[in-house]
Amino acid sequence: MVKTFLFLVILTSMSLLWGEEQLIVVISPEPNSTTATLQRYEKEESWHTVGESVPVTLGRNGLGWESGNTSLKREGDGRSPAGIFEIHATFGYDENPIGTMPYYYADDNLICVDDSNDTRYNQMALLNPNDPPKSYEVMHRADGVYRYGAVIDYNPTQSMGRGSCIFFHLKNAKNTPTSGCTAMDKKPLMEMLRWLDPLKKPRLLQIPVNECEKYQKEFIGVECVELSPTPT
Repeated sequence: MVKTFLFLVILTSMSLLWGEEQLIVVISPEPNSTTATLQRYEKEESWHTVGESVPVTLGRNGLGWESGNTSLKREGDGRSPAGIFEIHATFGYDENPIGTMPYYYADDNLICVDDSNDTRYNQMALLNPNDPPKSYEVMHRADGVYRYGAVIDYNPTQSMGRGSCIFFHLKNAKNTPTSGCTAMDKKPLMEMLRWLDPLKKPRLLQIPVNECEKYQKEFIGVECVELSPTPT
């Protein structure tokens, strides 16, 4: 038991020294577009593609920036976040996780708090009937779009009114835009969830194509073109 614990401590410490080795790039044709293309990358000497590019659906009003831009994302604005974000967990309706990421079991009691005035804002929590938030999202949704998903770590400081509960999740039956998440078909979503590795510090780069060149020095090998998605 002691040897196992020491191995996990060493492994965790090593992972903190490594930079990110997994990158999900979502590029939209323009800031207000409700559709985009997703491509996965892994890093060796530079970033190289993994798997095929796939279409995704964004918020109903396109993209809103995390910081440093006039078009900032706000709570309830119908925009998916633009910028660079960590992917820190997955979730689903099954008790057993998919892949190796930390996992939230989305039973009937799991919620995500979207009330800006609540101390639990932008956090997953178990619903307490004696102290429910004024506003929250039930993770076990009737439409099934959260059956499989991953948490995009947008607004980790819980800044009031800047947006909350941002995920990768399944597209809905009508393939309509989201309220601010990034949605995709089941097959590529499942492939991505199995591929995510917490030791490789997966991150999301989500931007309009006209902003992509700014990030090429940091992510050498990432293509600054809107790729043609492979039909799924």
